Amino acid sequence: MKRSAVGAIGAQGAQALASFALQIIVVRALGLGGLGTFSILYGVMVLVAGLITGFVGDSLVVLDRRERPIRSALQQSAIALSTIAAAISAVVSLASGLVTLSQAVLFAIAVVLFALEEMMRRLLMANIGFWRVAAIDLSALVGTMVVLGTAALTGRLSLDLVLVAVSVGQVVAIGLGIVLLPREERYAVPFVRGGYRAVAGYGFWRANQQLLRPGLLTVVRTLVTIFLGLAATGLLETARVYVAPPLQVISGLTSFLFVSYARDKTAKVSDQLPTADRAVGVLLGVTFVMGVVLVLALSLLGPLLFGTTPQITAVLGWLAYTASVSAVTPYGALAAVGGRQAFVFAIRLSDTVLSAIAVVVMLALGAAAAYAPLALAIGSIAGGLAIRTFILVPLARKERRTEA
Repeated sequence: MKRSAVGAIGAQGAQALASFALQIIVVRALGLGGLGTFSILYGVMVLVAGLITGFVGDSLVVLDRRERPIRSALQQSAIALSTIAAAISAVVSLASGLVTLSQAVLFAIAVVLFALEEMMRRLLMANIGFWRVAAIDLSALVGTMVVLGTAALTGRLSLDLVLVAVSVGQVVAIGLGIVLLPREERYAVPFVRGGYRAVAGYGFWRANQQLLRPGLLTVVRTLVTIFLGLAATGLLETARVYVAPPLQVISGLTSFLFVSYARDKTAKVSDQLPTADRAVGVLLGVTFVMGVVLVLALSLLGPLLFGTTPQITAVLGWLAYTASVSAVTPYGALAAVGGRQAFVFAIRLSDTVLSAIAVVVMLALGAAAAYAPLALAIGSIAGGLAIRTFILVPLARKERRTEA
């Protein structure tokens, strides 16, 4: 299990490395304004991937994906949702003036491939293949870098080429993922009726919850762009990218916890709650240690990576937000596996809306964009405490009374 946990961190780290390298290249080649534009587009890709992860990815972990109706419903849902989401994303980005027509088409293709690659990751995770997940993420990075490197040698990099590079990387990752899947998972089934209700019954709430965090970040980027401009969004993004490593470690461990909770069908919430508490403590400790290192190295690494030093206020704000994620995700994963996904979503929706309102008020009053992550952190940590207090603790007490 420890090896799997380390593999989960490695898998998330590989994905973080790919995202980190890509955004460094964008800010160097396209400037802060270019990074601001790309961060919005990339945020939408992550948002769509979150939708597919919740509706299909979490469902295939918890439900019996080897039943033909369930597997058929999972397949059709992944294809339909990714295609529809890509079309909507392209139309909205074009209508807003953020991208040109050709960029909107390339963006739609990238969104579909990004979502399908995420499904490959979840399928490997469901089989405890976290190191294989790391392998396909690294292959995506290699494919992307080959395209960008070739473009850099032959001419000036552009947003169009960055979107093409992302798509090529996802195709490489999907191909390798098919090869690395266990043989018993490497098959598709024809259309079969009967599985949609089970998939939708679980996946609806998980999809909505998975949308909240990337959706909130996308809203924040959009609000900062509206109030302060793309350059301010790019500067805020440099701070977020800089502190991404601890958040990726936390995300990796959370993925491992969700899979381990789901695989242990006999365990009760009352038995697993102490484990979730310890996980929160460990994640907070990891965030603190990595945060100290990043703050101390800011003046050296900032200019080296971005050509400018990220604002210390924004860096500290994103670290606070990362700590808040540590306090919510283990509890949310345990409650969702315990069948309380609808209640988890209700709590997370409430704290997300409050965070978004707080950001709007701050920016409207003239506050700097660097303070936005602090508003997100307050709402997030409140959501984590609410899940533990109002869902997990009462559920654990109910189980103990039943046993007595």
